[in-house]
Amino acid sequence: MKLVKSNGNDSAFGLLGKGVSVIGDIRFEDKLHVEGKVVGKVASEKGTLIIEESGRVEAQIDVGVCIIRGSLEGNVKARSRIEIHKTSRIRGDMTTPVLLVEEGAVFNGTVGMGQEAEARLPEEIQSTDSEERLRVKGA
Repeated sequence: MKLVKSNGNDSAFGLLGKGVSVIGDIRFEDKLHVEGKVVGKVASEKGTLIIEESGRVEAQIDVGVCIIRGSLEGNVKARSRIEIHKTSRIRGDMTTPVLLVEEGAVFNGTVGMGQEAEARLPEEIQSTDSEERLRVKGA
């Protein structure tokens, strides 16, 4: 893996280029671009994983942000958001408070948007939703 430091600030990003295959666990801090192949687990507390069009990932992913332009097989947990671009081919389950999907993307799996997503909703929407649930249960 090549580690590149940007000139603008102190953040660093990793690059797994085309032709590079990694089998095992990967942990990173800021940003990781995958143009090659990864099999295993990918994790970062707040970092951004970017799977480029040429990238092929077969992994369990736990990151801050996940941007998918390539192929992914595995489950994803993103604390902030997941972006699925039109060139994506995905099979697996996702958990995130925010999901963006471009037209043309292929996604087979389930999406869970739990308490983190509810916390982002305005209070009046949450209370209206709760009232409707109570009415349905009591009916």
